[in-house]
Amino acid sequence: MRRSRWKESEIEDMLRELPKLKDDRTEAEVFARIHDKKKKKHWIPLFAGVASLFLMVVLASSFIIEKKGTTSREDSGSSGKLSLSESKEMADLERKDTSNQEKPSEDKQEVQEFSSNQAKIESKDKFSEMEPRKGEKEKTFEQAIYQDDLINASVITMGVPDDQMNFIVPISIKLKHHDESETLNQLVDQMSDINEAQYGLSDYFPLDIKISQGNDMNTAHIDFPEKSQLLAEDTLFLHSMEETLSYNNIEKMTFSTEGKQGARFAHAGYLKEVDIPDQKNRTYLLYQRDESSPRFLVPSNMGYRDFEEALQAGKGEADIEGISPAIPHDLKWEKISSNGNLVIIHLSDQAVIENSEETLQALEAILFIAKDFGFEKVKFENAPIEEVGQLNLTEDILVPEAPNQVN
Repeated sequence: MRRSRWKESEIEDMLRELPKLKDDRTEAEVFARIHDKKKKKHWIPLFAGVASLFLMVVLASSFIIEKKGTTSREDSGSSGKLSLSESKEMADLERKDTSNQEKPSEDKQEVQEFSSNQAKIESKDKFSEMEPRKGEKEKTFEQAIYQDDLINASVITMGVPDDQMNFIVPISIKLKHHDESETLNQLVDQMSDINEAQYGLSDYFPLDIKISQGNDMNTAHIDFPEKSQLLAEDTLFLHSMEETLSYNNIEKMTFSTEGKQGARFAHAGYLKEVDIPDQKNRTYLLYQRDESSPRFLVPSNMGYRDFEEALQAGKGEADIEGISPAIPHDLKWEKISSNGNLVIIHLSDQAVIENSEETLQALEAILFIAKDFGFEKVKFENAPIEEVGQLNLTEDILVPEAPNQVN
């Protein structure tokens, strides 16, 4: 250690030579001064602690806000960290979401347009379930033609054999009003134009005959070629013509062969004329070849003793392909009475009647059965509803003019 150059005696002599200092403060003032300095020193650590606490709060808040998004993306079973690729995907999604919030994207507009178009398509589909499409009208059941439908129109009805030639199916076409003297000419035209296949019927018309007006307005004259096939198949022909002409106000047929009076049929023999019965006392059934074909009301080939028996027969099952009951078993009645040209059907409390196509067909079958027995009006009593289709069940109903409209 380096030795000092100064001796103690020399230091003492130097201190004696310094000027004398005099403190005029009292002892109380000195102690007060010391006390004030100690008091100020106590505030320093307190202020530092408060500042530290405030800094910690700010840092903690910032940390929590920063971690909030990350925490919400983490799976409850994860370690609390995202991989690099996941972080990048999150950032990309956040940028896209921000962009979508700033302005509508083209994708959103396309989605909205697609939804609008889809709604229109669904609306059209629902409308299509209620209304037949153009060109497919022949595949839906058409109601009968009533007197009110013919105020400014006329009707032509043709009796067409079914595809197995077991029954004669009357189908009706409503036309613009024409003079009654032109009825047979209109009938011949429709026989040439009809397409039976679209209705599930036999290709039967036109026929190799000439049809003209007879001696009066209610008579039709038919002239055959010498060896007409219709003379050999006379049963089917006569039934078809009776069904056809009866709906066109014809009461009698007269025959000739190559202009000569009379015609010789294979089964009916030689005939000059045949009366068309006005009252046939038949029941009505339903005919439908297949699901793509329309359903038609079809008269039975046999007659019945009375109206109620014919009604009950309308519920019967026929062991013939394409034929089914026209009147459902749950359409029940308690009694039937008549008053002149009016027949009254008192329905049972358990009778099931709905405003549906099936019920309309059943009621129209009853109306045509009544027509076949000579009644002009039908009254349904105790019906659970007031209307089925265009039929008002609270009033007397006029029997229809013709069945199975196809146009």
